[in-house]
Amino acid sequence: MSVYPEGEFLLPLFPLPDLVFFPNTRMPLHIFEPRYRQMVADVLRAEARFGLVLLQPGWQGDYYGAPPVYPCGTMSTIEQAVTMDDGRFNILIRGEVRIRIVSEVTAEPYRTARVVAQPELVRDAKEAWAQREWLADLAKQYLKFLPNQLPVPEIETVGLEALTNALIMSLNFATEEKQKLLEKDDLLARAEQVGNELSSRIETLRFLRPYRRDNDPSRN
Repeated sequence: MSVYPEGEFLLPLFPLPDLVFFPNTRMPLHIFEPRYRQMVADVLRAEARFGLVLLQPGWQGDYYGAPPVYPCGTMSTIEQAVTMDDGRFNILIRGEVRIRIVSEVTAEPYRTARVVAQPELVRDAKEAWAQREWLADLAKQYLKFLPNQLPVPEIETVGLEALTNALIMSLNFATEEKQKLLEKDDLLARAEQVGNELSSRIETLRFLRPYRRDNDPSRN
């Protein structure tokens, strides 16, 4: 379980376009900009944490400055880091907890903000368990439609938050929709929306299955 300060605390920010990151998921990143190389070097000497946040539309005009970001992001921990000869980094990060930006403190050499942690809210443990089972079943159904897809044993073992967020990261939701899902304070509501999307996709795939080509030349 993540341990994070209560109340406000300082956190370096890594703003990115077109990328929304979620708690309880992992992702590789290639760090090449000088200011973010410095950020990674600094956080590796400290708690290895930074906040990954989404740039708001219009960021192109001031990318090398401090264009506006969405106030809700994810505190991320560097689990692995490889330093390249030219100072770039390849890192693997894990999402720890949602954060809300209270105020930005500095912009140089990289952006730092005062933030508060926003853990997931679950109304009812029994409902959360039922929702997890429903999502897991839908995920297994969906995987059957994907060519050459290997089983994903983690579906059976992870909790509702991890399963919901992993599905969001893998289902190619639009960036704006992912940000809205991240901002949902009710985990059950987020899981329900993801489940409904999965159900719709499964129905579409079932409908299309008779028309899909396979390796049988007689069906081409």
